[in-house]
Amino acid sequence: MKFREIVESPCGIRYLFDELRLQSGYARKVLLDREMMTDAAQIDAAYASLRGYIGLVKTDRRHVEDIRFRLQGLREITGTLSSLADGATLDEIELFEIKHMAMLAETLEVGKDMQRVVDILDPDGLGIGTFYLYDSYSVELRQLRAAVELDPDDESLREQLLNEEDRLKKAISDKLRPYAAELRRTLQALADLDISIAMALLYQDEGLSLPVSGTATEIRGMFHPEVRAILRSKGREYQPVDFDFAKGIPATVIGANMGGKTVAMKTVCMLQYLYQFGFPLPAAEAVMTPFDDIRFCIGDEQSERTGLSSFAAEMQRIDRAIAAVDAGGRVLVLVDEPARTTNPVEGTALVAALLERLGNEPNLALILTTHYTVEHAGQCWQVRGLVPGSKGRTMDYRLVKTTSHEVPHEALHIARELGIDARWIDLADTIINRQYE
Repeated sequence: MKFREIVESPCGIRYLFDELRLQSGYARKVLLDREMMTDAAQIDAAYASLRGYIGLVKTDRRHVEDIRFRLQGLREITGTLSSLADGATLDEIELFEIKHMAMLAETLEVGKDMQRVVDILDPDGLGIGTFYLYDSYSVELRQLRAAVELDPDDESLREQLLNEEDRLKKAISDKLRPYAAELRRTLQALADLDISIAMALLYQDEGLSLPVSGTATEIRGMFHPEVRAILRSKGREYQPVDFDFAKGIPATVIGANMGGKTVAMKTVCMLQYLYQFGFPLPAAEAVMTPFDDIRFCIGDEQSERTGLSSFAAEMQRIDRAIAAVDAGGRVLVLVDEPARTTNPVEGTALVAALLERLGNEPNLALILTTHYTVEHAGQCWQVRGLVPGSKGRTMDYRLVKTTSHEVPHEALHIARELGIDARWIDLADTIINRQYE
């Protein structure tokens, strides 16, 4: 899976991606084309490298800003480097692109053999970023240019000059060709430098953290950056949440509407993606474990184009998640309120069956939110809900583990606080009380 495939995920990755202060369009492309890491050792190595850039941002911001300024000159030249590797003779624009990149790499001390590349393209040692077929490349070139200048209408001289320039461009290309692979690695390293510095700045700007890898997931103080930004714009503060889960132990999250269950689910999904792409995490601290596949089923998935109802689209997406589990590998499945669009009798049965169907999979971590009361052998988390004594004005969004799977009945309290028609809500309360008489 590439990063570009999840940047528009409903979990909210786009917000952090847009907050990355990348200096070059090429670095943006490289990041979007990155593959998701699934090996804990590889992920830990990425974080070890990022930790160094975070330290640099903290201790030498002036140097960091100088690097960022220089990286604005990084350009996409993979086509030029492919042509070079394939044996083509490069034109002057392509030779300029290589010279510019090599000089940038030398300045930033990135890559190997870049000074040799610069020497080939800057025979006079002028240290200028532009490229020109300098007279010093050959005596014949200098002589022909002088002759053409004296007699610009001599077609024979002009043709000889063009032939000499073509010969020199071929000779220069041949000299550069042994460095084609290293030039490509250096271009990648420059993009990685841009990305790493942008991530280090994001770490500082957003108050993020670096996780460690473990056999289970334990998150403390997680938050959703975009939701936090929206709340702060309204003068309100985000309430961080703790959460943990492990493979082989299904987990449900229960609580009233407006209790933050969906935001919590989105945040868990976001953290998992960020971890496996080497980003700093929006949490106070976290122990994470990698998965081979991540499946996120959320929202009203009705599709007018396909003609599927919300229920049909949701069932198909969950079915694909089950197929991914059956295919093997480590899978994380997150489902937000499955079967919520059908009647409560069948909805409850579907949720209970889903937990039973996937409850004994040792390589699966299953998390779902629900409004249905369903008993199961896994973990159950409950939103703390309305704060006692606040008269329904304050919601505690923290999650706590509970041994009861009974979904709390707070909807009417919340509706009253929202100012919904009192007669309607009172009638609903009366009907509920009749059911329990």
